[in-house]
Amino acid sequence: MQELMAWLANYSPGIVLLLAIGAALIFLLKLVVEKVVSTQFSLQSKQLEIHFARRSAFEEKVLAERFALVNGLSARLEQVMTDLNRARSGQPLQEGVMRGNELVPLTTLFVDLEIHRLLLGEGFYELFTRMAQTALATAKQVQAGDSGAWEQLSRQWVTLRAELRGAADDAFGLSRIHW
Repeated sequence: MQELMAWLANYSPGIVLLLAIGAALIFLLKLVVEKVVSTQFSLQSKQLEIHFARRSAFEEKVLAERFALVNGLSARLEQVMTDLNRARSGQPLQEGVMRGNELVPLTTLFVDLEIHRLLLGEGFYELFTRMAQTALATAKQVQAGDSGAWEQLSRQWVTLRAELRGAADDAFGLSRIHW
């Protein structure tokens, strides 16, 4: 207020009125700009929040499906290896496991690996491919009756299973889940 009185003493009332109107316009302009910026910031913030929520839900779904797929493929490979161990011991295989020289569950597993490669991710895909190839080599050795190769392939299988457990723990954090 004192500045306004000093201006009136030094300038004509018309100029002081123009200065006051200019100051009021600048103040109003400042308020409008602040409101627009605040509104835009809130809008951007909401859009990012919605985007991250959607992305998080998608990632959670992919992670759950990947876990189920990894668990299912692992169980199927274990069943194949158990069947091969039975065959090596002279026990008959269940109906439909072998069709000629083809180990049917292993063939379907190779197909499923290719179908679900994107969902599995390259790390799990490569690991399961090596496991399936080891199972295939084991099947060939069982058919050939080579017990020395069985021991080597069994050790390789144990190593691959340990690698799978480590990869699954890294990907899904299973060891960090506590009740």
